[in-house]
Amino acid sequence: MKKSGILLPVIALICVTIIGGVALRILVSDWNTESRTRIIMLIAVVLLMAHGWYRALVHIRPGTSVDEVDKVEDEVEQAQSVKAVIGAFFNPMKMRFRTSLSIFILVLAYLFATPFIFWALLILLIALKGYLLYQLIRYHKAIKELAQLSAEQTADEVEFDEEKVSHYMELLKSFARDTIHISFANNCNAPLPAGCSKYGGRPDVPADFQWPHDNNGRPLSLLLQIDCAALAPLDHEGILPASGHLYFFYELSQMDWDGTENDVRVIYNDLPSSQLHPLDFPENLADEYQLKEWPLQFTHGSSIPTIEELSQLTDEPFNEEDEDERYEAFDRLWKESLIGIGSIGSMLGFASLIQDPIVDDLSSEVLLLQLDSNGEYWREDDETPHDLLFGDDGSIYFYIKREDLRARRFDKIKFALQCY
Repeated sequence: MKKSGILLPVIALICVTIIGGVALRILVSDWNTESRTRIIMLIAVVLLMAHGWYRALVHIRPGTSVDEVDKVEDEVEQAQSVKAVIGAFFNPMKMRFRTSLSIFILVLAYLFATPFIFWALLILLIALKGYLLYQLIRYHKAIKELAQLSAEQTADEVEFDEEKVSHYMELLKSFARDTIHISFANNCNAPLPAGCSKYGGRPDVPADFQWPHDNNGRPLSLLLQIDCAALAPLDHEGILPASGHLYFFYELSQMDWDGTENDVRVIYNDLPSSQLHPLDFPENLADEYQLKEWPLQFTHGSSIPTIEELSQLTDEPFNEEDEDERYEAFDRLWKESLIGIGSIGSMLGFASLIQDPIVDDLSSEVLLLQLDSNGEYWREDDETPHDLLFGDDGSIYFYIKREDLRARRFDKIKFALQCY
């Protein structure tokens, strides 16, 4: 049992014992059996103490906390009929201590206050308890209706036509494309070698390299530095550069959704790593936008189009009645493709889109990079989270036309940010 769960009942038990004991001592110290007031007071104090002890001991019993007792009692009441709920409301064994205290105050008003005050308090107590009882009955009925509705929805769950689901799974597989998954490599405390593939940090660049800024003079942050030679064995089409380095920059303080402020940059150089040097961060780049350096690794994978993209790729007419089967087919294949993959992004293939397709012609447009939010990862050496979130746990996408990619025109980028 949690310490906080037993502390309050113990304090209540001690207070009830002390206050009740003092009251009993006062009452019996000058006992007069002919005093009706004193007898009523004595009975009221004894009943209040008994109820207080009972409520406190229920919460103190081993393995139970205050919240757990209340939760169990609420669940029991929810499962009862309305009549049983009303009965439980007036059951002294379930009555909260504050209710007993209210009744005790009413007894004091009856004994020592004017009739007007007594009747005013009695009417107020009845009104308050009546309103609470009314709300309790409404709550109970709502819970019953919600449970019934949930049961009906479960009974009415969509039953997929497995033959159609299999058909669309095969159709999606027929358009599958190779992709390159990007993930964090095992962390190391030693400085990373110049020109290696990495997330964040300072870029390793030629001597004449100028740090990119947006139209408002804000410096961009280095997202990824990629050694293209590491991609070559995984690029089965051979469309990416086989040597040199790619740099992906983005302005993180504003995170423009479509790069209209010139706040996205993809830069390529074909120099060997021996001719590169680390470039210091600009003085006006805030620390929070200087992403921590982390090595990357790449693995080969397969990707499928979204259902919206599939409609662009196939001439097969889609029946509206088969919509559930289409999305079920996509969900099954998509979940299978994620097994064992802890990637933070991908290159080539199809993107994992959160919203609508970004490009209209998937045959001429290439996914150069998808980079996902990665706030769940952290460095093992200082346990500081990256916490790089694109919008509401979204992703950013870099597309480029096939002919521009082959000509290494990386200034011709179509950029988008999508989130939930």
